[in-house]
Amino acid sequence: MAAYEALQSGNSPQSKVTLYPQDTNLPGTALGSFALRGSATILFETRGQTQSWGQKQHGMLAKQVEDGLVGIIGSITDGTLADIDPARYELIPERMNVPRS
Repeated sequence: MAAYEALQSGNSPQSKVTLYPQDTNLPGTALGSFALRGSATILFETRGQTQSWGQKQHGMLAKQVEDGLVGIIGSITDGTLADIDPARYELIPERMNVPRS
């Protein structure tokens, strides 16, 4: 939730965060391999990175991950992490068109 809240910045393209369906089982990926072994994971997946995009677009994708990490680290360091209601996680819109197990 800390990353999600950090990315909700007005009309920014990075505010369009979605949630992977919880029944996704992809053991050959970091998302699946670590989570299936019981490790907590945070996946920052940015849209298709391609060589044809310019420097500005690549910078925006990097900034998206940076802002999410800063939101997480900030909530840990300022003590607000404990105040985040984990039930709000279920309110994040679910991603569509995801591979299923």
